[in-house]
Amino acid sequence: MKYKIVIPSYKRHDTIQSKTLKFLEGHGIDPSLIKIFVNDEDSDEYDKYKTALSTNEYAKDIEIVKGVATLGLQRNFIERYYPEGTNLMMFDDDIEQVLTKSDDKLITVSDLEQDVILRGFKACYKHRAKLFGIYAASNPFFMKHRTYTKLSYIVGCMFGVVVEHDNFLARETNHGEDYEYCLRQYHKNKVVIRLDDITAKTVYYHEAGGLQEVRTEKYIHDSIKKIASMFPQYCKMYIRKTTGHAELRLNDQSPRAKRKSALAKALRNSHK
Repeated sequence: MKYKIVIPSYKRHDTIQSKTLKFLEGHGIDPSLIKIFVNDEDSDEYDKYKTALSTNEYAKDIEIVKGVATLGLQRNFIERYYPEGTNLMMFDDDIEQVLTKSDDKLITVSDLEQDVILRGFKACYKHRAKLFGIYAASNPFFMKHRTYTKLSYIVGCMFGVVVEHDNFLARETNHGEDYEYCLRQYHKNKVVIRLDDITAKTVYYHEAGGLQEVRTEKYIHDSIKKIASMFPQYCKMYIRKTTGHAELRLNDQSPRAKRKSALAKALRNSHK
């Protein structure tokens, strides 16, 4: 099964080398599969990345593509850049490790391609999904050895998508665009895939560059509120006490889901 890898990046020409590219090299990923997308509206971004990567033996021939500003619009641009049906794997630029649940601990995935990328795309084709992702929290206590197909949060740090050129799937937000995208995918295709025994080591909210250039409490709140207003049948906004950030709680309350739930309950009762 063929696939491509893309890394949207902003003001992280050093970070991308020390983290995601180093990580991909360690897993033997062919650099010819990779493209890096930078902000074309920032006039010197392309040149900075080109210069920085030119001395990196693994990365020196990786193509750098001039995209657009803001993460949500950049991801839309990337998906339009590739033909429909492309198996496209997106990584953030600050991935350090991909981990899997092993009993009560996390261990490094031994084969990124087989254990994550190809496993995810095979699950998509089996369940007629177009999006797969990994477990957001690096906590083996909550993780399970399963491929989850119900409505779930597909974290944006690392995910796979079978490209569709459908305007409905275009993200409108920047912060929270991963929530928005999984809701759009779920609404359109009625399924998303999450590998609940796979997670990634990355640093949310703290790494310089990327969304940190624009992210504020109000910015976060307004983005999450907008997503909640777009998909009230699937989610509600709340404020997480530990961080103070606005977040979404997913719960499929659509008529279709309620009918399925009622049918499942009736079947359980009939076997009592």
